[in-house]
Parts: sequence; structure tokens; C-alpha cells
Amino acid sequence: MDRLEVGIEDIAGIRIMCQFVDDIRRVADLIRARKDLTLVYEKDYITNFKDSGYRSYHMIVEYPVQTALGLKRVLAEVQIRTLAMNFWATIEHSLNYKYKQSLPEDVRERLKKAAEAAFQLDNEMSSIRREIIDSQREFEERSNIVSRVLNGIQDLYFFRRVREAAQFQLRFNELYEAEDIIALERLSDDIQAAILRAKKSGLT
Repeated sequence: MDRLEVGIEDIAGIRIMCQFVDDIRRVADLIRARKDLTLVYEKDYITNFKDSGYRSYHMIVEYPVQTALGLKRVLAEVQIRTLAMNFWATIEHSLNYKYKQSLPEDVRERLKKAAEAAFQLDNEMSSIRREIIDSQREFEERSNIVSRVLNGIQDLYFFRRVREAAQFQLRFNELYEAEDIIALERLSDDIQAAILRAKKSGLT
């Protein structure tokens, strides 16, 4: 009992499941930034996975707990892993329990292969998510550029620069069909320069 605070690292613990591997690092960063606990050390079983195939990210933290005997600072373990990693670990744990920690060699090998397959699935899903996010970002950028161009053309009509506005409209139609984002950005700059000239002309 006198070594309760330092002798057991996982007397308390929490397991956090993430959808994507990338999220594990973000969660770990959030835990490091907390002021109500002290990070003791970390164990990266994702980069350095165990021989069994086990993957997870462990953080040992020191946390203050109020007890009947006063404040105690106890060690706790935070496990961060993906849903696929947790599914594998749950199955592996139950099999070890069933075989009393003496898994047959063929089962061990199959579990290792299953762990690698689960990790490959995690990486593939992360890659798909990044592609989707990049596509969404590109769509938003394109929408913003299109909006700036069309608003600029309207401004030129407002300044009675009808011929200029019509020319820009034709250029826009061609570039929009070609989905040329870089050229649309240049067109937007050209339109803003034309608006500036129109404003200066109106002042003189």
C-alpha cells in the first residue's frame, strides 16, 4: 500500500478510440497540453509495435486524486488507438485468456497477419480521408475564386465598363469549363486591376 502511487502504472486508466491513425497524434498532443496532470512517459506501440502485432499509443500520467486520507498523486495509463487496433487487441486478449497465455504458433502467426491487415486498413482509410479533405479544400478555393470573378464582372458593369466586362465574361466561361484554377486566379487579379482603373477614372 505504501507504494500504491508509484508501484502500479495502470491502477487507473482510460482508453480512447479514434477513427483514424492521424487522430492518435492529435489526441496525444491534447493530453500533453493538459495542466491538471503530469506526463511521466510515453510508449509508442504504433511505430514500434509488439512482436504479437499489438499496436496502440500509451501515455503514463500522474494525476492528483482526492481520497479519505487526503490528496494522492497516482499513476494512470491512457491508451489511444484506432477502432481496428482495438478490435484486434480485444480478440487477441480473449484468445490469450482462453489458451491461458499459451497460444498455438499457427494462431500467433495468423494474429500477426491480421494485425498487419488491420494497420493497412487504417492507413488506407487515412489516405482516403486526406484525399477527400484535399478535394473539399480545392472545391472551396475554386468556389471562392469563381465568386470573386463574377462579383468583379458585376462591378465593372456598375462602372459602365460593359465591353471590358463582356470580355472578362468570355474568358471566365472558357476557364471555368477547363477548370483551370490558376488561370481563374489570374483572371480575378486582372478584373480587380480593371475595377481599380475604373474607380480612378471616375474620380478624375
